[in-house]
Amino acid sequence: MAGLIYIWIKYENSQFLTTKIKEASEYVAPKEFIPRNIVEEKEHNWLFFGDLMLDRNVGSKIEEQGIDYIFENILAQDKNFFTDYELISANLEGAVTNQGEHYLPNAPYDFAFSPGLIKDLKEKYNFNFFTIANNHITDQGNNGLIETRENLNQLGIGYVGCADAQVADCSAKIIDKKDYKLGMLGFSMVYHMLDTDAASKLVSQMASSTDFVIVNIHWGVEYEHQFNNIQQNLAHTLIDSGADMIVGHHPHVVQGMEIYQEKPIFYSLGNFVFDQYFSSDTQEELALKINYKNDQLNIQLIPLVSENSQIRLANENEKQEFLNKFFLWSEADIQYHEAIISANISL
Repeated sequence: MAGLIYIWIKYENSQFLTTKIKEASEYVAPKEFIPRNIVEEKEHNWLFFGDLMLDRNVGSKIEEQGIDYIFENILAQDKNFFTDYELISANLEGAVTNQGEHYLPNAPYDFAFSPGLIKDLKEKYNFNFFTIANNHITDQGNNGLIETRENLNQLGIGYVGCADAQVADCSAKIIDKKDYKLGMLGFSMVYHMLDTDAASKLVSQMASSTDFVIVNIHWGVEYEHQFNNIQQNLAHTLIDSGADMIVGHHPHVVQGMEIYQEKPIFYSLGNFVFDQYFSSDTQEELALKINYKNDQLNIQLIPLVSENSQIRLANENEKQEFLNKFFLWSEADIQYHEAIISANISL
């Protein structure tokens, strides 16, 4: 940088202060003066999970033993598991109603959580963003949806998503950081098909105004490890429209992944916290640790195991067995075979 001349200007105490530097190497400018294009880009770390449900049997366990019961095993393995992330996100399977109230009419699968539980997730485990586009966000009717938004706003927790099959302003949210803008979109297509044109248009708009676009989508057939053509066709369309990454959920089991146009598509992360104890598949889970730096992604696959709604890291044998299955469920070129099996994908 020798030979360059910079003039830093700062407005302070009603006066403009200027500093001339003949040799840039002789002067270290205050951080706020440095033009963005010569600032070394920071690393950004995000953590994504699948379906998070805190009612029914999970709610009973929390009522008896506290929310720490859910996470005590994974923290015993890694006490820093939930730290050092700018974003920790999951699909919130239910409404956040006042006092966790359930409203009529009753439904067979009817979930609601109290704001206090969500506050604990934020303060104890650093959850700060939820996808609410799913088939359970309206379990407590429109009032439940309204209260969910109000309660999350009051807690200072970000969220994205409308009711099932809706595409509207609530489907998109921009997370504006100092040195990047992350575009988050949330869609659900469980009871009805998504309006592909409307969703694609929203993705395109988001791509033009942010640095990176992640689409969260609730879709697929329950308990099926293999994603279907409907999911794949939509995923490709959204990538072509400007999405940089797709994170799916709803089937309650992990589905495979795909690299399309050098963009990752994770069709389902499976459950995260749930009470489907009837099979090992519904208690075999996947988390994504995402590192974003200089427009490059490094994605670490984190296999998890749930036992009676208690989460832990898979041991080495479980991890390799899972990753071998995950590759078979996936459509990935041979160049990504080793990356998937090693649980570390760089794009």
